[in-house]
Amino acid sequence: MVSLLRRFTLFSQTRRLQSTAATISVPTLNLNAEKRALQNVLPEVINTVLKGPKLSDLPDVRSWIRQLLEYTLCRGKLSRGVIVPAGYRMFEEPYNFSEETQHSARILGWCIEMLQTSYVIADDVIDRGTVRRGKPCWHLRPNVGVSAVNDAVLIQQCMMETLDIVFGKTPIYTDLLRYFNDAMYRATLGEHLDCATAYSKDKDNIHMLHMDHVNSIATHKTAYYSFKLPIFVALLLVKNGKEKASEELHNICMNIGRLMQCQDDYLDAYGDEIVTGKNGRDIQEGKCSWVAATALQHCNDAQRSIFKEYYGSNDPEHVKRIKRLYDELYLPLLYKACERTMYHDIVRQIQDVEHEGMRHFLLKVLNITYL
Repeated sequence: MVSLLRRFTLFSQTRRLQSTAATISVPTLNLNAEKRALQNVLPEVINTVLKGPKLSDLPDVRSWIRQLLEYTLCRGKLSRGVIVPAGYRMFEEPYNFSEETQHSARILGWCIEMLQTSYVIADDVIDRGTVRRGKPCWHLRPNVGVSAVNDAVLIQQCMMETLDIVFGKTPIYTDLLRYFNDAMYRATLGEHLDCATAYSKDKDNIHMLHMDHVNSIATHKTAYYSFKLPIFVALLLVKNGKEKASEELHNICMNIGRLMQCQDDYLDAYGDEIVTGKNGRDIQEGKCSWVAATALQHCNDAQRSIFKEYYGSNDPEHVKRIKRLYDELYLPLLYKACERTMYHDIVRQIQDVEHEGMRHFLLKVLNITYL
C-alpha cells in the first residue's frame, strides 16, 4: 500500500508539471535508450585514453589501464554519466540540438563515470569493501591489493586526459576544468569528513555523529559531483546554457544529493546486497550516517549505552545488535517520513524553475533517485 501511494504521488506531481506544457514542445526522454547509447561510446573513450601520446611507449601500462577501465567502469548504474546527454537533450532548444554535441555529451558522461569509479575504488579500500557492482572489488583482484589506491588516481588522470584530448581546443575547456576540479575538491573534502567523523569506542567520540556532519558529508561527498557536475556540464553544451546555471539550480542539485545520500545510508543498513550490488559496512566502520545520527536522536540512556558499546565493531553479533536497536527505534518509519519530506520540498523547488525542459528533466532525475 505504501508503495502504491508513493507511485500515485509521483504520478500526480508529474501530471501537475506536465499540465503547464500544453502549448510548449518538450523533448521526450527515454533514459534506458540514453544509457544504451552511453554504453556504446565506452570503447571509444577507452581507446582515446590508450592511444594518447603519453602512453605511446608504455605498452605494459596501456594493457593495465585497459584491464582497469574495462573491469571497473562496467556494470555500474550510469546514473551520473547519463545525466549529461539526457540533460543536453532536454535543456537545448530543438532547433539548436545536434547529434555531434550529443556525442560529446556522452563522452563527458563517461568522464563523470570515471570520476565516480575512482571514488568507489578508494572508498572500497578505506572501508574494506568486498563487493562492488555485483562483483569483487577491484582491490581484491589478483595482483592489485593496495595498488588500487594508485589505480583510483590513475582513473582520474584518464578522465583528465580524455577531457584534454577531446575538448582541449574547444571554448568550453576552461569551464570544464573548473567544474571538474571544483567537484573533485568538494568530494575529497567530503571523504575526509566521512573518515574524520567516524565513531570508535576507543576514541569515545559519539559527539561526532550528528546531523550537521551528515548534511556536510552528503553535500560535499555526493551532491557536487553526482548532480551539480553533470547538470552544469550539460549546460555548457547548450547554446547560452551558462545563463541557466543559476543559484536556484545549484540549490536543487544540493538537495537531490542530500536525498540520495540519505537513501544510500539507509540501504547500507537495510538494503539487499544482491539489489544494491555492494555490501554494507557503515555500522562496522562507525560511519556518521543518517541512520546512526537519527538513531542517537531517539535513544534513551540505556539504548545510547548499547549504541556506544557495539557501534563501530566488526563482530557480526555486534552488528546484529545495532540493527536490532535500529528496529526498536522504528528507523524504517522515521526514514520514510524524512524521505517523503525531502522529496516534496525538492518538488516545490523544481516547480519554480522557469525553463520547461529543465523542469521536466529535474523531476525525472528526482523521481529516479526517489524510487
